[in-house]
Amino acid sequence: MKIAITGAAGYFGRKIIERLEENNECELIVGISRRNFKHPFKKLQYHQMDVRDKKLKDLFQKYDVDIVVHLAFVLNPTHDREEMRDINVNGAKNVLNACKEIGIEKIIMTSSTMVYGAWPDNPKFLTEESPLRGHPTYYYNQDKVKVEKLCKQFMEENPEIKMAILRPCLVLGPTVDHFYARLLNWPVLPLVDGENPDMQFLHEDDLARAYELFIMNDIEGIFNIVGEGTMKWKEVIETAGKRAVKLPGKLLYPLLSLSWHLRLMQFPPQILDFIKYRWVASGEKAKKAGFKPEYSTKETLLDFLENNKIVRRKS
Repeated sequence: MKIAITGAAGYFGRKIIERLEENNECELIVGISRRNFKHPFKKLQYHQMDVRDKKLKDLFQKYDVDIVVHLAFVLNPTHDREEMRDINVNGAKNVLNACKEIGIEKIIMTSSTMVYGAWPDNPKFLTEESPLRGHPTYYYNQDKVKVEKLCKQFMEENPEIKMAILRPCLVLGPTVDHFYARLLNWPVLPLVDGENPDMQFLHEDDLARAYELFIMNDIEGIFNIVGEGTMKWKEVIETAGKRAVKLPGKLLYPLLSLSWHLRLMQFPPQILDFIKYRWVASGEKAKKAGFKPEYSTKETLLDFLENNKIVRRKS
């Protein structure tokens, strides 16, 4: 089995490659990312390439790739909205076109539980059938929703190509470094309008196990990939050894918006919705397909805190 992975140099990619390196069914891994990547992997043929490059098809063809895993998305917000959207949406479109042209057997597309959006009327657990409401102004969410629409159209037009769309929740772990995780470096964190929603996390090792399962088995469809259980946002804050303070949204949203536009902070104001409203997803469908996380949400958080030297409250 020959597997191509876009975004191979990211923390998702590295963890998945670690597992595939030990899997005897995997013969070759073709890694693609824009960054320079020095690695120890014996099965990995790495290529420094933009996911929007039209030569992507030639690379898949050269190595006679069977399965494509698309991980190359920009998660951390940038002020160049169009560039971020071009990479996220047009990059995914280029991958799909390349797969179609050479007749790839299977595609695994990375989405996110953020496609459901953080809304006050969300149900206790969002399922794969819940509407994709995203966020009205947060372009990462908008990009993911657009990519899923592209995938659904692709599946209708190319039924001979197998596809699985995986929607991980927030991923944490020893090697994770994204802007959501960096929130926990703040000494004080807000309970927006006093709200204290449930949160859920997925350990990076469980993420890699999930991808390996879907790579190695002919499982098609859309699946939430989430950790076991939830934690209240206030408990998350206090477990990290930080202080939780009730603050009004009418103050926080304009303050964070101004700081973002002045480039004083790396957090856009839309992030406040995701710590104000519940957006917890059900993992039952993935469990039925064979994925069961080894880490709970709390165990994931603790492992992240301990390995990233973030002060946490002693239990």
